[in-house]
Amino acid sequence: MGNQKYPTRYELVETLSTLTRAFLNDFAQERGLFMTNVTQPQLVEQLANLFLENSDLEKIRNEAYQRKTQHAISGFMVNSPKIDFDLRSIYQTIFEGGPQRIGQDFTAPRLVDKEEKIYKATYTYRRIKPGRIEFLQDEVTSFDFFMQDKGDGTWQVEVDSSRSTDSKELQALLQTGLRDDVELEELEQKFLTTELSIKFFDELVKSGMSADWKIADIKHLTIRKGNDDDPDDEEKTTEVKEEDLVGISQAILQGKNLRENRFVRQCVKDGYRFNAMTYEFHHVKKPDILVIKAEFKGRPKVFEVSIVGASEHIGIELTPNPVTLPPMTNRIIRSDFWNNAKIIYNAIRTAKKS
Repeated sequence: MGNQKYPTRYELVETLSTLTRAFLNDFAQERGLFMTNVTQPQLVEQLANLFLENSDLEKIRNEAYQRKTQHAISGFMVNSPKIDFDLRSIYQTIFEGGPQRIGQDFTAPRLVDKEEKIYKATYTYRRIKPGRIEFLQDEVTSFDFFMQDKGDGTWQVEVDSSRSTDSKELQALLQTGLRDDVELEELEQKFLTTELSIKFFDELVKSGMSADWKIADIKHLTIRKGNDDDPDDEEKTTEVKEEDLVGISQAILQGKNLRENRFVRQCVKDGYRFNAMTYEFHHVKKPDILVIKAEFKGRPKVFEVSIVGASEHIGIELTPNPVTLPPMTNRIIRSDFWNNAKIIYNAIRTAKKS
């Protein structure tokens, strides 16, 4: 983790307070500390009093980092006028050239799907993260990405990462080996008008998931006024109130045109685009529940997909029980949703131009 100093007691308390009681109990017992009938804050205070070795701090860092991160799928297209364009070979050349800066590392491209011509690699880089917990600031960020040859000089790149800016980091890396006539194309919000942004999120209800899943609820919605050039961009992003969200959910569940909803009509009138929507889907044959967030994020705002919750119905009362999806299953679901979103996005943009 670089030249890190031992954290202050305040930093330890702040970080330990973000962790689960189960982790704290196991962590304490592994170090001979058995405490009963104490609250979680009291347990945190006792752990912060211990002198921890570097391996202990590393375990805390890793646990805190995992709890703070949520992987999302984003992506971009690499378009070349040459039909024999080979992004894999370009990346291989970059890989063989070695790191360009301290803390940077990447793996060789590996063929993971011969039929679909998909290659996988991992990109790692060190970054300084601003924040109040100093001993967590210097972090190593690592993410996987997938390059697929779509033919006719076009490659699709999917980025599976925990930070919206990771896609830009990868683009910057690839551009060191790309010619000037090669273009990178993303799903950017700026190309969708107010009405088209609403249409986009509405269509995701119907086509974001496969026919094995049905929409059950809209859990969250943010709207946004202005464009990417606004310096006070975040101040113009608003979370939709519960009473308005209920009306939107009802309209969607009843199969109505979302743009006919009273609140949505007012959004169009006032110039607010839909910025992020969180959907709850239920499997039509299994007791599985997925909560998926679709969002335009970053600057410029680019589309990404994350799973914010997974559970299954249990018992006669069908009580939701949280589950952890296998990493591969998690990624495939997000990838399928993102690719379906890309189809919707391209169709909307094409119709707009015609």
